[in-house]
This record gives sequence, C-alpha cells and structure tokens, in this order.
Amino acid sequence: MVIFLIPNVVKNILKEIEKNGFEAYIVGGFVRDYVLLKKTNDIDIATNALPKDLVSIFGTPKRSIEYGSYHMKEGGYNIDITTYRTEEAYENGRLEKVVYSNSLLEDARRRDFTMNSMYMNKNEEIIDLLNGRKDLKQKTLKMIGNPIVRLKEDPIRILRAVRFAAMYHLKLDKKLKTAILKEKKHLSEIPLAKIRKELDAILLADGFPLLKKLELLKELGIENKKIVYVEDISGLWAQIKTEKNYIIEKELKKQQKMINNLLKCGTINMLNLYQYGYYICRVSAIIMHFPLKRLEKMMDALPIKSRKDIELTSKEIASLSKLKGRELGSLITEIEQAIVLKEIPNDKEILKKFIEERRLNYAKY
Repeated sequence: MVIFLIPNVVKNILKEIEKNGFEAYIVGGFVRDYVLLKKTNDIDIATNALPKDLVSIFGTPKRSIEYGSYHMKEGGYNIDITTYRTEEAYENGRLEKVVYSNSLLEDARRRDFTMNSMYMNKNEEIIDLLNGRKDLKQKTLKMIGNPIVRLKEDPIRILRAVRFAAMYHLKLDKKLKTAILKEKKHLSEIPLAKIRKELDAILLADGFPLLKKLELLKELGIENKKIVYVEDISGLWAQIKTEKNYIIEKELKKQQKMINNLLKCGTINMLNLYQYGYYICRVSAIIMHFPLKRLEKMMDALPIKSRKDIELTSKEIASLSKLKGRELGSLITEIEQAIVLKEIPNDKEILKKFIEERRLNYAKY
C-alpha cells in the first residue's frame, strides 16, 4: 500500500507553531486525501494561535489575513493556517463574523462534512473526533450537525455535497439528501461565480446525473436533462442549455461556439477538422458519437495542418495577387480550403496559376 507522508516543509511549520507554545494540526482535504491515498498541494493547518501570533511567528503575509486565515506558499504547496473557531455567523450565505476558540472539538464541529473534520499531527497520527474515517470507509458523505440548518446558513454546501459525492463516489447520508431536496431553493441566493466554480468541478467529476437526481437543474437554470460526459470543461459547458451567464471567459466562449457549430452539423468533415483543429473536433466527436478512428484517419489525410504548411508564404501570395487587407485574407482562405478539399494540390507552381486566375476575378469587381 502506498503511503503519502507529510511534506517536510509542512511538518516544519507545525513544529514552529508548537515551538511557540501553540497546537497545530493539518486538517480537511489533505487528511481526507491521505486516507484515500490521493495527493494534494493544498494544505490547511488549524491552530489555537491567533492571527497576531502567526504574524509574530512567520512575519507579515503577502496576502491580507481574512477571517483568521494566514496564507503562505512554500515548497510548491498552498498553505492556509487558520485559528480554531467555535461558531460563524452567516448572512445570505456570506461569512459575517468569526468567533475564535481554543478547542479542537469546537473547531471540528463547525466544519461541513465529517470526512473534512479529521486532523493530523506532525507525527502523521490522525485525530478523528467526529468519525470521518468511518464514514469514508462506508462511502457515505455525512454533514456535521443539522443538515437543514447548515445548508440554510451557507447554501453553497449543497453543491459542495454534490461535488464531493461525485468526486469520491460517495452516497449521501439520508438526512443530508432530505435536507438538499428541502433547501435547494436557496441556491438562487448564491452568486453565479461561486456556483460556476462548483459546477466546473461537478461536471468534470461526472456529477451531472446526481444534479438531476437531486432535482437541482431547475434551481441552477439548466434546461437540459442529460449530457455526454467528456474530460473537457468546454465540451461539457457546450452541452449545457441555460439563460444564466455562467461563462464569461472569452477563450471558453470561443471553444463552446466551435463545439456547438460542430454539434449542429452533426458530423465532422475535412474542412471542419482543418478550421477547428484536432482537439476541438475530438471533443465534439465524443459528444456526437463520431468514430475517433475515423477522425484520426482524416487528420492523417489532411494535406495541410495549418496556413504555415502552404507552399507559398502570405507575403508571396500578396506579391503575386497584388491584393491586401480583407481581399488578401479572403484569397488565402480560398487557397486553404481548396487544398484541404483536394481541389488543387499544395504545389508552388499550381498555386501560382490559381492565384493568377483569382487575381483576374478580383480585378473584375
């Protein structure tokens, strides 16, 4: 069995905090993934040292201390050191107030799911106060405290539950599932950016069917009832029908548009393959059940893979055609298409004749 050890840089941080008279434990995702034999570069440390104590020990951080969390980057790891908390006040899903504590148990009770409430000391001993390890072993996602209360105070936990269940193939505890069905209306209170972040992870973990099963699609403004799973976020979002403005990145929108164009065509031809490239076409092929072996043969058969492969450079085409600007661009596009569709060979002398013919046609207008 593979055992993942605490990175030395993290172990040294724990020792430094303890050396100054405080407790310090790794908590949450790292410990959960340690139990599941998975690696992560994001590490959370819980301590009874106050933020001012952490500044005294490690110096002023580059990022401002927010809600008692001291952030540092060491040895390729993202490390957040957070003071124990006993309770948190939420308003419309936003954390408004933090009450610090000196109790590890109180800190554990305020966390979301039992599997995220396990702690680990510098000796790699796990402190499991709420039976998180047992729940993980039973493949069950269980919320700490009353699920209805916890989901109301921060509705994003609904989507976090779906994400974790999908990522780690867990079944939802009955009380948690009932609470999600009852409190799903509160999803409308969450900013789109926060929902989008969770949906990205859910979709990539093949969690769309669980969103449907929990009747969350309507609350999220998603109209379709199924999608074809692909390991590409643009391919997943290209299939999502919604009026909500989840996607704001230009590049992702561009990729979505290309995939949607191919899906509307219902097939992939040589020109599509040349224009959109192999990757976008491959993603689209999986969605539309287009044979990948056929796509690979088409790729091998392409006379040119890009404009750079044309036997005449853009400068040579401009010189021969006496065209420039938009007209030159149109001519180069014509040449590309003619070569790809094998209407003319990618031969310098033949291309020169083609350009001369097209130049005369352009001159008529």
